[in-house]
Amino acid sequence: MNKKLKAIFIIEIFIVLGLIFHVISTPRMWVVLALAILFTILATRSRARVLRIISFIFWAISVMILFTVGWFWLAIVFPAIVCIVFWKNNPREGGGSFSYEDISQDEPESVMNENQNDIIDLDDVTFKPSGNSLSIKKMTGNTKIIVPENVGVSLDLTTNAGLIKIFDEAAQINAGNIHYFSDNLDQAEKRIKITIRVGSGNIEVIRG
Repeated sequence: MNKKLKAIFIIEIFIVLGLIFHVISTPRMWVVLALAILFTILATRSRARVLRIISFIFWAISVMILFTVGWFWLAIVFPAIVCIVFWKNNPREGGGSFSYEDISQDEPESVMNENQNDIIDLDDVTFKPSGNSLSIKKMTGNTKIIVPENVGVSLDLTTNAGLIKIFDEAAQINAGNIHYFSDNLDQAEKRIKITIRVGSGNIEVIRG
C-alpha cells in the first residue's frame, strides 16, 4: 500500500471513529435503536404483523437520525470524492496506464494481447543508445502514447476501425496502416520504434 492510500485509509478511519463517537454520545439514537431491536425480536418470535410494522418504524427513525449526522455523510462523501479524483487522473476502461520493461532493438519486442484502453508514458522509459522498441497488438481498445519532446520516434500504426492522430497532424479515420518518422529521428539521442496493431480502436500519439 503506497503512502497516498495509507493516508486516505487513515483519514477514513478517523471519520468512521468520529461517526461512532457521535452515535454513542447521542442518547436518542440508542433509545430508538434499542426499541427497533426489541420490536424486531418480538416480531420474530410472535410473527405479529403489528410488531413488524412498529419495528420497521423504529428502524426507519434510526436511519433518519443517522442521516442527520454530518459524520455519516462525510464517511460516504470522502471516499466517493477520492474515487472520482483517482478516476479522473487515471482514465481507463478495463486497462490504463502501466509501465513495461525497457527493450532495445536487439531484444524481442514487448507484445501485449489485451482488449483494453492503454495509456503509455514514455517518460518512464530508460532509453538505450541502440534505441528502444515497443509493439502492441490487441483486438479492441484505444491506445495513447505520450512521447517526450526530446525523443525521436518511428511509428508503424494500424487500426482497421478507428482514428489515428499523430502529434499535430490531422486525424485520419479508418486509415489502415500509417508510417511516421519524426524529424529528429536520426539525430536524437533517445529514439524508439513503436508498432501498434489494433483491430478496432483509436490510436493517439502526443508530445508530453
